[in-house]
This record gives sequence, C-alpha cells and structure tokens, in this order.
Amino acid sequence: MPAVNKKLIENYSLNNFYIRNLGEIGARLTKTKTQLLLLKPISFIAKLMMYGTLICVTSKSVSAADSIRIHLKWWHQFQFAGYYAAQLKGFYTDEGLNVKIIPADKDHPPVAAVLNGTADFGITGSDLILNHAMGQKIVVLGTVFQHSPYTVISPAAANINFPSDLIGKKIMASQDQGWVQLQALFLKEGIPLDSLRVIPHTWNNADLLNGHADAMTGYISVEPRQLELTGIKVNTILPVNYGIDFYGDLLFTTQEMAKENPLLTEKIRKASFKGWDYALAHPEEIAEYILTLPGVKERNVRREALLFEAAEMRKLILPMFVEIGHQNEGRWQHILDVHKSLGIIDSAVTLDGFIYNPGKSESGRLWRIIFISGIVTAFIITMFFAYGITLRKAVRKRTRELELEVKERTRAQEQLLINKERLKMAVQAAGIGIWDLDLDNDTVSLGDSFATNLGYDSNELANDRNFLRSQVHPDDLPELAQTFRAQIETSIESPGIIIRLKTKSGEWKWCLLISRVLKRDHKNRATHLTGIYLDVDDLKKKEVELSDLSSTLLKRNSELQQFAYITSHNLRSPVANLLSLTRLFKKDELGEINSSYFSKITECVFILHETLNDVNEILSFRTAAEEKPETVQLEQLLKTVITSIGEWIQRTETKITHEFAVQEIAFPKRILHSVFQNLITNAIKYRKPGSIAEIHITTTESKDSYTIAFTDNGSGIDLEKYGAKMFQLFQRFHTGVDGKGMGLYIVKSQLESHNGSIHVSSKKDHGTVFTITLPKTPGTI
Repeated sequence: MPAVNKKLIENYSLNNFYIRNLGEIGARLTKTKTQLLLLKPISFIAKLMMYGTLICVTSKSVSAADSIRIHLKWWHQFQFAGYYAAQLKGFYTDEGLNVKIIPADKDHPPVAAVLNGTADFGITGSDLILNHAMGQKIVVLGTVFQHSPYTVISPAAANINFPSDLIGKKIMASQDQGWVQLQALFLKEGIPLDSLRVIPHTWNNADLLNGHADAMTGYISVEPRQLELTGIKVNTILPVNYGIDFYGDLLFTTQEMAKENPLLTEKIRKASFKGWDYALAHPEEIAEYILTLPGVKERNVRREALLFEAAEMRKLILPMFVEIGHQNEGRWQHILDVHKSLGIIDSAVTLDGFIYNPGKSESGRLWRIIFISGIVTAFIITMFFAYGITLRKAVRKRTRELELEVKERTRAQEQLLINKERLKMAVQAAGIGIWDLDLDNDTVSLGDSFATNLGYDSNELANDRNFLRSQVHPDDLPELAQTFRAQIETSIESPGIIIRLKTKSGEWKWCLLISRVLKRDHKNRATHLTGIYLDVDDLKKKEVELSDLSSTLLKRNSELQQFAYITSHNLRSPVANLLSLTRLFKKDELGEINSSYFSKITECVFILHETLNDVNEILSFRTAAEEKPETVQLEQLLKTVITSIGEWIQRTETKITHEFAVQEIAFPKRILHSVFQNLITNAIKYRKPGSIAEIHITTTESKDSYTIAFTDNGSGIDLEKYGAKMFQLFQRFHTGVDGKGMGLYIVKSQLESHNGSIHVSSKKDHGTVFTITLPKTPGTI
C-alpha cells in the first residue's frame, strides 16, 4: 500500500464519522468476555474504513516533491508573517509540500514572476484586477487584508492634507505597488492625472526629506512610523476616507495551475491561511523569526517595528470579524465597477475566471470519494447484521442500566426546565435578548428572545458563528468591531452601542447592544464576553423623525430670515424717499384738515422707518454665529466701550469699576463689545431716580468656562412678574424711560450662537446682577 500523508485522511469527514462512532461503541462496552469478542470485528471494520479512505486519497494525491515557489510582494517583513508561520510551524510540511518563499524588490515584481513561470504562487494587491482586464490568465485564491494599506505620505511641514494639495507636487510612486488604486482616488476627486508630477519610487525615505519628492506612496503600517522615529511628523492620505476601499494583499496563481493542480492549490491555500491565523495569535514569536531571515537586520529592522507593523495590520485584516482568506464576489464586482466608472478598465470586462472556486475542480474527486465510501458503508452494514444478535444482548443490558440513570437525571432536568422557563418569561417580559461570545472556542450563542425579536424561529440563530458578519448593518460593523476590540484588548468597559440588525424579512431594526467581559487570560485579553440586546427601534425612529423635523424647521427659519432680509431691503429705499418728501413738502400751503392728515402720514412713515431699522438690527445680530473667536483683552475692551459712551457716562456721573481675575478670553470680539455696551447702557438708563449709577464688573473661571458678572445698584426688576419675558423681543419693564426692548434679546441671541449663556438675579429697588457664562473653547458647552 503506498505511503500517504496522515493529514490527507482527516479531510474526509464521512469516513472519520464512521471511525469515531465505531470507536465510541467499543469504549462504552464493559470488558466482559463476550464484549471483548465484539471489539475485534468493530476494530476490523474501522481498519477497512481507513484502507478505503487511503485508497481514495492516494488515487488523487498530487506529488509536491519539487519546491513550490511563493513570490512575495516585497522584502521580508511582518506583511508576509502568515507564510513564514506556515513554513516555521510545519503547516506546509503537514500537507506534504516543500515550499520556497522568495522576496521581491522593485526589479522583480510578483505578478511578472508568476506569469513567466519563475514562481508558482504570488502575493500582490487589488491592482491584479488590471492584469485580469488585460486578458492575463490569473486567479485570486484568497485575500488577507480586508482594507488596503496603501497611503500617500508627506512631511507635515509640506501641509499636504487633501488629495487636491498634491496638484503640481512631485510624488514618488511605483506602477505595481498601489498606484492604480491611488489613480482611482485622484480621478474620483476630479484631479487630472497629468496635473501630478509622478516620479519613479526610489524606496528611500530620505528622498522625502531632501527635496527629491514632496510625497510618496507606502504602507500605513510601515513607512509613517519609520519617518516619525527619525523625528519627522507626517501626514497621510488614505483612499478609504474618500470612498476607495479595495482589498489589500492577496494570494494568487495562474488559472492553469489552479485547474491542473486543484489539490496542490487547495493545500497551499489551507496551509497559508492557517499560518496567518497562527501569526496573528503569536506576533512576538513570528517577529523573532523574521529577524533571522536574510537581509532583515541589514535593513536595520527592529523587533519593535515588526510588532508595530503587526498591530497596524490587524486593523486592516479584521480577523475577529472576517475569516482570513475570505473574498466576496460582490466586493470584487464593486472594485471592478469603480475602475470602469473612472475609465481605467473597459466596460465589457467581467470577473469570469478571476475568483477561485474550488468546488468545480473538486466535484469529480468528491463523487469518487462518495462511491468508495458507499462500498465500504455497504460492507459495514452487512457486518453489523452478522453481529446484530450479539449486540442486541449487550444493548439490552446497558439499556436497563441507563433507564435507572435516566430517571435520576429526569428529576434534575425537570427542576432545571422550571427555572429556565421562569428566566425566559422574565427576559421576554422585559423585551431583552441575551447573547454570549466564547473567543477560546470561537462560538456564539444567541438566546431565544434574541432570535424572536428579529422575526426568526428560536433555533434559527442559536449558534450562528457568522452573526456579526451577516446580521449587522455594514455601516455599523466598523464601530461595533472597534468597541469589541477595545473591550477585548483593554480593560475599558463599553457603555453600550446602538446598531442596526437585519430582521428575517430583510428590514433593519435599531438595537442597543451592551456587552461585559466575563473572563480574561494571563495577558489581560478578554476570552469570554456576554451581553444583552434591547429593541430601541421605535425610539431611534422617533429620533430620526425629530432630526428631520429639526432640519425642516431650520430650513424654514432660514427662508423666513431671507424673506425678512429681502423685504427690509426692498422697503428701506421707498420709505427713505417718503421721509425726504415729507421734509420737502410745504405744509404751510395746506389747509387745517389736510395739514392734520399730512402730520399723521408723516408720523406713520417715521414709525415704519424705525421699524425697518429695528428689523435690520435684529437680522444683523443673527449673523453672530459666523463670527470667529479671537483673543480679547478685557480691560482694553472696557476702555473702548467707555470711550464710545463717554459723554453719557460723564453727564450722569456714572461710576464703573472692575476686578478682572481673568485678563483675556477667546471669543468673538464684536459680540463681547455688544454685550458690554448693552449691559452698561442698561444699567445707566435704569438707574434709581436721583442717584448715581454704580457698575462693578468681575471675571472668574472654572475648568471649562469663564464667568463675567455685571452688578449695578439700579432700580431692579420684579422677576416674579417679568422673569419669563426677560429676554424676549420688544419687552420693557420700566415706564418713563426711552427704549425699544431689544437689548437683552440681542445679547442672549449673540451669546447662545456660540454656546454662551446669560442669567439674571434682581429684586425691585435693590439692583441687578447679569451673569455671563462663556465656554473656554467656543462651541463645546
């Protein structure tokens, strides 16, 4: 019988099922003489099963005595940790493979190596879809990075923050290292490619600092940190932030290799992605191994840099949520459509033959396995009939023993069911769903109410390991992943996150997901999470309705304000003309009755003129929100205000004192000037009859805000009577004093436009205190 790798046997689950169950039957039998005799035929049958499997496997095993060459995308670094791990830990050897890993450089790209036969498999980026579009017969076996690591890097001093900032700048780039993806970004942003000065990539970071280039392409996990370790701060532009989200590193080969050697191809996939699982779980071990590879230490690569690269890559691979090697045909179609829409790929190109489908090449082998397994199964059934009578006797005896055991267990289970039903009723009454995530065993458990709240039967989602990938809205998945990652890798507990879950009918329902860590390992990394789910769909929909209503009201308000502007502007000119005409009119020539009518007309025109002035003043102050904060020296501001009303202060002998514990404040200066002037003039205007007005201004500060207090000895305000109307438009609370009732309304509107506030404390005949609160950072309170 030919030698066969033991690993190959384990792949045939049907035969293993028979072997495991036959062994279990033997283990359950007590060692009486009769039962020992039964073990012999069972063992004989199991051996026949194994021989049948070996025959099946041997018939289609592919020889891999020659070295299988895997061509990397670049030099040795953690970017290819999974392939090193597969070689280091013997995953390739277990599959009967002799693998040679070949590093790349700028003169030996992986795609060319695979196409010309100097390599069998390769690693490259999503740019491979261009080779497919050009008719080259390649196939993607699986993806590693769910998000592309390519970025544009520039020194922070160059002030390149957006793609448009690169127009006219020199960019170092390599055509086979993500440049096509970045071209898609520029075209999407409406930036002509001929407006960029693209120069060949030297792969020397120093060229970014010596003026050879203004920016360069690179990996977000490597070059930015290398530059920052030299003391240079950098800016990065990520395509994903502009809607260009492609796959990163992927494993590929030729269509001929995949078709002619399906078993070998599947072994390479299995061992390589198993290596990635190991590498991400043991980054320190793999980093130490990488340091022993040729050329690594010569490039001054350090262990810390490799571990940093590993942590950054984990964010791009998302192993918690996406199986390594997984690729989605819909996403590849989206990537192809992006290239088509930008004119990079012809519209007639399809994905036919580009995505690896192992099912087609394995179908014939599977039928042969089924045929051989059927023969062996028929033989086993015959043997079971032959020994049926003897087995029945053993089964009857064991059954009597089990009946007694079952009675005892039944009593315990009945009590357990009662307790379970009580808990289930309590959970259902509260509308709560329960879930459990065991990271050690990679299992997810979802309670009955979790499923029923989403419209499923209680057992449809009981153990759905892909629940997060299939039921959570794609827009909410990154935030949920970040929340789980923070809980797993740190001691930060999540207060809860609101996400959308898909119901059985395909609709999205808003839910509150709360999770808690039950268990952590020796590295303080969470290994077991549990939590609850609460339906908040109605509340969220109300929130959306309120948001829409708020947007509508803001729009209507803007339209009304614009209408007021237009009306005021259009009326001011004819009203001004009417006023001029009334002054020029010769009233002496009118009779007594006409003269009376003319006076009333003049009065109406004047009132209309004053009303338009008031409207203009209100509208002008509603633009306060557009004012920019600036540093305001309070003493200088107070002097300016006092100078502007100096004649009135001197005439009324008003005394103004101040005590500024805070000397300067960051706030729009025009608004503060208006506030000071309004509150000071109000204090003078509403002073006690026969007394001199005294005004004292103080400033204090807290952690988040400044406070300015205006205290006067005036006639005060009856707040019980007028408090609710204090800051309303055209409200006056004193008779015998000229005023329009607009000052306090304007002050309050101006302050609130920058998240400030004003409060009043007053008592009739005992003065007034106006307290202004301003945020230290305008817009944060």
